[in-house]
Amino acid sequence: MPKHFRKGVKREHHFLKGLEKPLEEIASIPGVKKVIPGRIYASDSRGFEIKVTRETQTGLKLVAKSDGSIQEVFLVVDRLDRARVREAIERLAEDWTK
Repeated sequence: MPKHFRKGVKREHHFLKGLEKPLEEIASIPGVKKVIPGRIYASDSRGFEIKVTRETQTGLKLVAKSDGSIQEVFLVVDRLDRARVREAIERLAEDWTK
């Protein structure tokens, strides 16, 4: 893995509060090759939530929400594994919102 990756998650930039552990869990899902946190935006969101928003050319795009902020997260996933990875994230997301 390149120098900025640890436990399958790119750590060159910041994470939303409480996002690091869920990203490590996502990185451990079979079929997920890389987890790349993206840009952080201000918002009026409350609580914590992670959801898959769409497919990209290289995998999946997620949106993570945490009190007052939103962060994009990109996953590198093979096309054949995307549906299974999406389902696994949706199951895990139930625990993260509790």
